[in-house]
Amino acid sequence: MANDSITVIESAEQYNELVNSGKTTIIDFWADWCAPCKAIAPRFEKLAQSNDDGNLIFAKVELDMEDPNHWTGPVTQELKVVSIPHFVALKNGEKIGAKKGSNVDLAGFVSEIKASE
Repeated sequence: MANDSITVIESAEQYNELVNSGKTTIIDFWADWCAPCKAIAPRFEKLAQSNDDGNLIFAKVELDMEDPNHWTGPVTQELKVVSIPHFVALKNGEKIGAKKGSNVDLAGFVSEIKASE
């Protein structure tokens, strides 16, 4: 589902490394069974492909709701991800913005995040 413009985060270590890299990271929290997540995925991928800002990273985290011990549990609790799709922007490990739902203006969200830097 992801492309070369999107980093697929598969572990807590990888997540921590990415969000503490000094670059702004926009993460799409999604699940394979989530139809709205699949509906908005092409828009997220298009924004990632057109990204020419070396300080902005696009990433995806697939949530595993079946496994209560999955590494994503503490991350989603900390970031207050209670529904999906959910898009969170982080810089230096701190949450700097979030949007949720499949009708969100992703391009506007990305523009807001870039303007806040």
